[in-house]
Amino acid sequence: MNKKREEIDQAMARKSFPGKRTSVFLQLVLGIFFFKEWVGGADLGKGDDGLFAQAYQDALVAFKRLNVDEAQKAILKAQELKPKDPRAIVLAARIFLQKKEYNKAEKELYKVFKIQPDYSPAYQYLGEVFYAKKDYKEALYRFEQAALHDSSNKEILLKRIYCMIGLGRVDSAESLIAGLSAFDESSPGYYFAKAALCRVLKKYNEEKSLLDTARIIYGNDAFSQYLHDYESLFAKKETLD
Repeated sequence: MNKKREEIDQAMARKSFPGKRTSVFLQLVLGIFFFKEWVGGADLGKGDDGLFAQAYQDALVAFKRLNVDEAQKAILKAQELKPKDPRAIVLAARIFLQKKEYNKAEKELYKVFKIQPDYSPAYQYLGEVFYAKKDYKEALYRFEQAALHDSSNKEILLKRIYCMIGLGRVDSAESLIAGLSAFDESSPGYYFAKAALCRVLKKYNEEKSLLDTARIIYGNDAFSQYLHDYESLFAKKETLD
């Protein structure tokens, strides 16, 4: 009997005080609402990242296909989304470099140093700007800065060798070749560095043999990419912007 009364009293109490149940229900509803808002905000952030990644990829693909106008449109879109992203800034500079707008490329790259001073690609491509302008002293300085942050990069090492040859420092260039390998299947840098020394020393038959070997091992596409920088080392200085 007492147990039955307790059950009735508990039921009456629940009917008399619905606010507590309502409060719990409201908390649950509000909790779900704010969780959705938080998740929605996270999705929006990911969406921005996705848009940036897509714009950057579009720019890079167009750049690799030598469609610099499309590349420039895409990278501008990426920079609007993330104006301080060093990858986007460097790619924008590389596009200016491809268009031979050297001063614009240089200005872009200096922005990176204020954002991320140890970002090696910024130093590397600033070196490329000065290399294209045939300012080998400044180019070498920039490539050496890049090497401090990325000592294993063989492309930077090759450009340091080229700059030393351009400055007439043949002995110093030759000493650096030890850092390259004839067995590196990813880069023909060793053969081009050796060939450059042979040209300076007027060993033309050896130069030709080295370049022929590089073409056979690495294929025409890779060979052509390296040949452009190689020939520019010995080309006459052009009128620059």
